[in-house]
Amino acid sequence: MNLEPQKKVLLNLKDLIEKLDPQSFTQKNKTLFGASIGEHFRHIVEFYSCCLSPSFDAEVNYDLRRRDKKLELDIQEGISTIDQILKTLHLLKEKDDKIMLMNNCLEPEKEDSKNKIQTSFFRELTYCMDHCIHHQSLIKIALLEQELTHLVDENFGVAFSTQKHRNQCA
Repeated sequence: MNLEPQKKVLLNLKDLIEKLDPQSFTQKNKTLFGASIGEHFRHIVEFYSCCLSPSFDAEVNYDLRRRDKKLELDIQEGISTIDQILKTLHLLKEKDDKIMLMNNCLEPEKEDSKNKIQTSFFRELTYCMDHCIHHQSLIKIALLEQELTHLVDENFGVAFSTQKHRNQCA
């Protein structure tokens, strides 16, 4: 599997947070109903961390992510986490194991109500990339509110298929 798109999306995210000051990173944004760029950042990297965790044994459950407040408050911690994710991606083997995706979407209020879906590791990794792009578009809205859109290029938060389509139309 070509992991370059994964790396590109993560490097774009890292590049942005390296340019942000702590106040911009943690500012609550009205257009995002009080969410900060840091909160969206944390959400993105925790999905990757769940998927890439060496502790998962043939299943992944994004509902059980850590929700580590430090990731949404500390830019340096975020940079370190992205670097670790990129290092893990670099070490991945081509084997695409079947795994079970676990979630509580059926009846989230019931502790024993888990939904299981057969998937594959690289399918979940692709999901993490698409999920990252989606949240990057939300981060871009926060950048607009903070008048900081100059920190990213026009394709930040835009799906690769949309970028390709726009290029064909131009």
